[in-house]
Amino acid sequence: MKLRNRESLPVLGLFLGGIALLAALVLAVVSQLTAEPIRKSQESKKVNEFKRLRLPEFDRIGDVVDIDGKSFYPVEKDGKTVGFVGSAVTRKGYAGEIEALVGFDLAGRITGVQILRQKETPGLGAEVCSRKFQRTIFNLSEEAPEIPAQQYLDQYNGKNAQEAGAWKTSADGGEFIYKTGATVTSRAVTSVVDEIASAFAKSGLTEMEKKQ
Repeated sequence: MKLRNRESLPVLGLFLGGIALLAALVLAVVSQLTAEPIRKSQESKKVNEFKRLRLPEFDRIGDVVDIDGKSFYPVEKDGKTVGFVGSAVTRKGYAGEIEALVGFDLAGRITGVQILRQKETPGLGAEVCSRKFQRTIFNLSEEAPEIPAQQYLDQYNGKNAQEAGAWKTSADGGEFIYKTGATVTSRAVTSVVDEIASAFAKSGLTEMEKKQ
């Protein structure tokens, strides 16, 4: 009986090895089949987020460029760059990380700011980061805009990246408004926008495009 058990060990090992190999092959095939749909879904989501930055019309997102730890994406129309999107994360939020997107035209002016990810306090810091169309008795019949106005995010629109480097909220002697009760979040948003704009100004990306 003991001899038979010993003889069966190699067979059992081969059997388990075969199962492991089969499982690995199945996972590889599934991964290959789902990779492209996942990539397209992520690309579509990125395009939709970028379109909320009021950039010039574009039909393609170019390859990412890393500058000072910030990610910059050229956006193109008919093969020509028409603007850029900068992305960065700050850990200065009241409840943790805040991820921001900032759009730039070819003159280096900010076209829009969006917050992709945040965990700030609802009703306070979250209001600094979120765009929501508020229904009131005065706009019940109005159609919700595609990009709802938001005073804390829209105040950066039109600012030139060359002027960045020391942007602060008015609570700290700067020019940008902040929300009472959400000073930390307001500072974090101003800080990350300033960091993205500063990196963009130093990058020379717009000058490179002008020379092409």
